[in-house]
Amino acid sequence: MSRLILTAVGGDPDQTVELDDDHDLTVGPDDVLVTIEAAPINPADQLFMLGWFGVYPQVPNPVGAEGVGRVTAAGPAVDQALVGRRVIILPTFVQGTWADQVVVPARNVVPVTDQADPKQLAMLPVNPATAYALLNDYVTIQPGDWIGLGLANSGVGQNVIALAKRAGIKVLAIVRRDDAAKQATALGADRVVIDGEHLGARIADALDGAKLRVLFDGGAPGLDALAPHIASGGTVVTFSSVTGAPPTVPLADLIYRGISLRAFYILNWVQTTPREKLERVYGELADLVAQGVLGTEVEATYPLTQYREALAHAGQQQRTGKILFVPGQEQRA
Repeated sequence: MSRLILTAVGGDPDQTVELDDDHDLTVGPDDVLVTIEAAPINPADQLFMLGWFGVYPQVPNPVGAEGVGRVTAAGPAVDQALVGRRVIILPTFVQGTWADQVVVPARNVVPVTDQADPKQLAMLPVNPATAYALLNDYVTIQPGDWIGLGLANSGVGQNVIALAKRAGIKVLAIVRRDDAAKQATALGADRVVIDGEHLGARIADALDGAKLRVLFDGGAPGLDALAPHIASGGTVVTFSSVTGAPPTVPLADLIYRGISLRAFYILNWVQTTPREKLERVYGELADLVAQGVLGTEVEATYPLTQYREALAHAGQQQRTGKILFVPGQEQRA
């Protein structure tokens, strides 16, 4: 069995990640053995390797938060009907999905449809689940309501736009580059503005008198310019931070207009959401992938042996799509 492990926290992944190609696996009574079909390199994985995430690596630490594969064996305490099923692996940052096989507690997998692209299913556990929670778990959003969306071309943003469009919710997308604006428009955002000078005035023009029911903040600068365009009693939900700076809502908006500031963290959501709801949500999201409603652009895939090239590619700032490990793939030229 081969897997990628983190040997040191921080620094260049070229120096801190290694391929362990002689790792023995033991399936415990409550475990399943999953043969990995695909596993993405998520920004959360990159933060985890740097020691900047909500959980800290215990090196040597297997890496890879999410993925999809087939259950090929199950412990005696596990429902044997899982054997042969395709499952997604929930993001715990413990098991490590950048591997050809991984042993996972059965509670940390969810069966999904066979009728969808495994590369897309591999990306379900974090970004589409985040998008679902943002749209459903904070405020009641009705068809015709406006939402604001930072990092609109990110994996989370792409899924928010797709789910909002399906529900009849209008999206004001805020991006940082011209090419990202074109991408957000193509995805179906109703209005797109590029962060920069006179942002508040340009948002006012885009909304034409409407107010945002909620703003999903990706941590980019300019939140003070966005806050006046949120309806009184509205909500800001922070789901990421591209700058590392804390979100700041102007005091007057917090006190006089009752704007709420909240946050989303995928590990908390996975740990606190009842199992029945997890299975329902991920099942619905997987079906939407199969129907072509949800999908995130994939820029490249790599075998585990080319992990250095894959991690370097994932670290590029001007990518248009995700980078995934596909363990069964042939070596790239």
